[in-house]
Amino acid sequence: MRMDLQQVGARVRRERERAGLTQRELAELTDISQPTLARIELGTRPRLTIAELDRLAMAIGVPLRELTSGSPVRDRVRIAARTAGVPAVALEAALRRAVDILVLDERLDRLVHGGRPSAAGIRPLAADLSLPDPSASGEDQGRVLALAVRRLLDLGGAPLADPAELAERLAGVDTAVVDFPAGIDGFTLTDPVRAVTLIVVSTNAVTERQRFTYCHELGHFIFGDGTETHLLDGGRTSAELRCDAFARHLLAPQDGIRAWLGVNGPGGESAFDERRCALLARHFGVSLMVILIQLERMGMITGRQVERLRGPSGAQLAWRYGWGPQYAGKQEISRTVRPPQRVLERATTAYQAGKLGIRVLADLQGQDPTVTETALTAAGVIPEPPRIRRADMHRLLTRTRSAAPLQHPSREQEE
Repeated sequence: MRMDLQQVGARVRRERERAGLTQRELAELTDISQPTLARIELGTRPRLTIAELDRLAMAIGVPLRELTSGSPVRDRVRIAARTAGVPAVALEAALRRAVDILVLDERLDRLVHGGRPSAAGIRPLAADLSLPDPSASGEDQGRVLALAVRRLLDLGGAPLADPAELAERLAGVDTAVVDFPAGIDGFTLTDPVRAVTLIVVSTNAVTERQRFTYCHELGHFIFGDGTETHLLDGGRTSAELRCDAFARHLLAPQDGIRAWLGVNGPGGESAFDERRCALLARHFGVSLMVILIQLERMGMITGRQVERLRGPSGAQLAWRYGWGPQYAGKQEISRTVRPPQRVLERATTAYQAGKLGIRVLADLQGQDPTVTETALTAAGVIPEPPRIRRADMHRLLTRTRSAAPLQHPSREQEE
């Protein structure tokens, strides 16, 4: 088997660090000297046998193929990255961080007994929904589906407490807040083999934007839009507009707006000044623009009023009208990395069993390893000591009969 040993070495180093092992510890577990292991990780050792790689894989706790060929999860994950104007490097970095969560989730299937738990241990409810008439306008489809979700969950016209929790409960998906580069609000990833879907939003997005993104992506999931049709380049597809409508009506339903207005004074065009619209936006946890669009579609304000009132950010409105400190507190929470609860729970179980390193949990939570370890120790989560695992020699002999040593293509003549 002929492969690029620099790539193999990089995988060994990455998986060793994720397992929380130093080079010296891994060397002791595998009977490979530390200098030799250092050369393997750098890709400067001209020869590497299957037996050596198998010992490394067993000690780290990953399948051999992930060291030789990379993760199959990365190759099969489908990504709906609905972004435009984002530099390719930034987008790739964001996608890599999100895919890492699904790679870890798949790895935990092997490390944690008992299977992968469902959201809240309950059957997803999305299967009970009927999709709207596809011949209707995108606005009407989004509105009808949002109202169906609200009826299914008996929400009436009340604000949504937690759109992320709603997505998990309704569709059985995982949700996360990840530290993405600026310009990326979030996207959806699906592992088709394991039937796992992850909705991720960015720490750079303000709270109201995170809420809208969760609902927007949930709309794509329920409508079954897939991924390919939503890779945008400056425009917005009909599916995008339909899910915008779904998110608007799910977060700020027209009946809920009417109910709020009924309690808070009469309507009429003259009644909708900036303060009143800001209060409405705060009540439903959405941006000012979402409220303005809803009011215009309800015939309560004109397009001219929308243009006059649009512009201020949520922070500006909050500080103008008296809830600035509360708004700042919510934004602090929105800037905190939050991994999927199910993934973090299983990762913690694997860590306590000594099968996963502290670095993995720290990276998952966007923390320094020392901070994570201190918190886990205080909670009584202390890992078992690592155990030396030996390779199955019968299995290795069977493999090596048909596999030659790994070599650099350019170093085939070296020792």
